[in-house]
Amino acid sequence: MKILLIDDHKLFAKSIQLLCQQYDEVDVIDTITSNFNDVTIDLSKYDIILLDINLTNISKENGLEIAEELIQSTPNLKVVMLTGYVKSIYEERAKTIGAYGFVDKNIDPKQLISILKKVDSGKKYFEQIESQDYVEALTDREIVILNLSKKGLSVKDIEETLQISRRTVFNHLNHIYSKLLVNNKQEAIYKAEQLGYFMDF
Repeated sequence: MKILLIDDHKLFAKSIQLLCQQYDEVDVIDTITSNFNDVTIDLSKYDIILLDINLTNISKENGLEIAEELIQSTPNLKVVMLTGYVKSIYEERAKTIGAYGFVDKNIDPKQLISILKKVDSGKKYFEQIESQDYVEALTDREIVILNLSKKGLSVKDIEETLQISRRTVFNHLNHIYSKLLVNNKQEAIYKAEQLGYFMDF
């Protein structure tokens, strides 16, 4: 396998590079750890692109946005998100944009190599989505309403801000509670934060 790792933490990138070099399955592992937007990448050289979500130090875009652009420009590209932001909403988006996998940075090294071999063979890896703990994704409108609630807006405030009826606001809130398996607004906000609906970088 020929792998390209894009991550803004040089120490982590170096450790992954040294790890992968210990395995015969990995022929090449290159890294980009600075000035990503100024680098021209020949994607055809690589079998897999490993990409972090939070690339604050090297790019104006987050890793999911970069992944989407790379996949759109090279449809057969195998992108795997390797990140510490292991939240369902990020994993769902990664799958939606066409990534091949979503992996926790704290994964066991042997398991990482096993997943990369799986991806290289054309299979995908999305652990949380395939687990029983996965919850149904919120719609864009539901996210907006929950975000407004998080900011302290009342139902009446949301009704006026979005120019929708009170009944519609309550319907959206009930759908949110049902999807997140919670009973009230406070629980919904907390659960949404845990799942990553409010991106914190």
